[in-house]
Amino acid sequence: MNSELVKESLWKFSEVLSFNYPAVGWYFSSENIENSFIYKKDRWVCMFMYWAIVMKKGKRIHFSADCGKACPGIQEFGGFIPPTDDEREFIAETDRTTQSRAFGQAYYRDYVAQIHTPPDKFVYFEKIEDIDENREIEVVNLFPDITGLANLTGLSSYDREENGTLTPFASGCQSAFSTPYDQKLKDRPKCIVGLMDVLVRRFVPDDMIMFSAPANRFVEMANNIEGSFLDKNFNNPTSF
Repeated sequence: MNSELVKESLWKFSEVLSFNYPAVGWYFSSENIENSFIYKKDRWVCMFMYWAIVMKKGKRIHFSADCGKACPGIQEFGGFIPPTDDEREFIAETDRTTQSRAFGQAYYRDYVAQIHTPPDKFVYFEKIEDIDENREIEVVNLFPDITGLANLTGLSSYDREENGTLTPFASGCQSAFSTPYDQKLKDRPKCIVGLMDVLVRRFVPDDMIMFSAPANRFVEMANNIEGSFLDKNFNNPTSF
């Protein structure tokens, strides 16, 4: 989705909701864009350790197949490298986020099915307000307060017979990028509540919760604000 349309949609949301942190977006590119932040490659790091750089300093983060010793989350979930196959030892016995390797295998099977071959050599993560107008944004990450999360979840189902939001068991990288990107490619894409990964919670502020929307669905939702419960001109007769 063209970044200008996404920015217009973000403005519509900012008129009716407040956010704890700036909205960010993901986009692919064949360009190795100068002045982009790249992980240190000599030690293990998690991408969420560096989100403050995007939020406070306006840096874009660059991802490709090369991550050195850093966590390969985005590289794997973004389709840049094959997923690590450790027979679910880490998730079941080191991290202990599944009770058994068998449950971990089911999780592995599900997330591998969501991985798609990237269309370009690089993917970037940047504040939406800073993204170049010619970029095509794939996924939008919003950071509402609890009331805002309720409103976004409600709006995601406003024009649907089915629930419009999922809260999956997923790593932080998945919930930020690969799962909503997979939804973007579906006929009726859903939004994702993320940052529910217990490991990632160590690296983000306590008040940071994430609502991730495929960019195409984000624009649809923004266009649904008028006439919905979020419409500034709507006076609820029940006074709730």
